[in-house]
Amino acid sequence: MKRLMMAAVVGSALAGCATGGGELFAARDTTVEYVRVFDIKTGAPGPAVVRAASEGISRNIGNAALATPLPDTAELQEQPGRFKLAETPGTALGPSCDGASWTAKARPEVRGGQDVQIVACLFPYKLGYQLDMYAAFVKKEGGWLAWPRRAVGKIMGTPEKYVEKTMLDVVRSIRETTRGQVALVEARPEVAGAPWLEPIGSAPRTSDAAKP
Repeated sequence: MKRLMMAAVVGSALAGCATGGGELFAARDTTVEYVRVFDIKTGAPGPAVVRAASEGISRNIGNAALATPLPDTAELQEQPGRFKLAETPGTALGPSCDGASWTAKARPEVRGGQDVQIVACLFPYKLGYQLDMYAAFVKKEGGWLAWPRRAVGKIMGTPEKYVEKTMLDVVRSIRETTRGQVALVEARPEVAGAPWLEPIGSAPRTSDAAKP
């Protein structure tokens, strides 16, 4: 009798999930966006900074499209430029890097993420450089596979950790090569601690990972 009652309870619960409560198990696509802006005060020559930035992003992305656009003027500005984010979140075009001395754009294949794009722009100014970085991807959330995805992510890594490490390795490479002073200007989502001051190649710790 107890087994029959238990089966009835479970059956009722599953029936409820299949109707009004079924949304609990509904999978959905979520667009995730990252913005990281760093101020880098250094007197290092431009080619050395560009080389360090290229080496930094190449640690995680082997096929990034790198470019060193010619500046409109040889005179450095008092304030650094800034990339222009697209009006539509997650747009395939990503931000524009007008006025940057170095750009990197990539669409890496990342486990757990779809339509991943990463853009980095380096803007020179009189006191150094500003490094603007943007990333976006789509990931599955919820559904019956939510727990398996979470378990796989703990072992194989997540797109969030990949994006965070890729961005950190760029700024870490510039800091270590130029001995510049690095300060965080903007972060979305927020980041705990100061992981950009750690040695290049360090994986973001749980306490330093981006907050949801």
